Amino acid sequence: MHMKMPDGNKRGRILVVDDEESIGVGISEILKDEGFEAAYVINGEDAVKALKDRDYNLVFMDMVMPGMNGLEAYREIKKVVPNAKVVLFTGYFRDAEKVILQGIREGMIDEFIRKPYFAEEIIRSARKYT
Repeated sequence: MHMKMPDGNKRGRILVVDDEESIGVGISEILKDEGFEAAYVINGEDAVKALKDRDYNLVFMDMVMPGMNGLEAYREIKKVVPNAKVVLFTGYFRDAEKVILQGIREGMIDEFIRKPYFAEEIIRSARKYT
């Protein structure tokens, strides 16, 4: 399988999808501090648009969002970028359990990063999948 190298000395390009702006910004900043290129969007529709416009090596996807939930967004992303790597990210595990299990069946990376998240978890996943 041919892998495209990230531009220059960047570790990789990551998209964070979370309807809570403070979390989106927080994770993006953690990733930027580690040398990744990171962007964030606040909903599934924007995530799909962002992936159409640019190559991202990895997506951190919140599961519980208004409008399109994480699983629906993932399905749309797969149509645009079939080999996209998407890590689940959720704070509402109990409510989201069915959706999460379905996402894993469909190929989402079942590495839950639970909220409140720890910087180390974010960085470890980012390094592992980019």
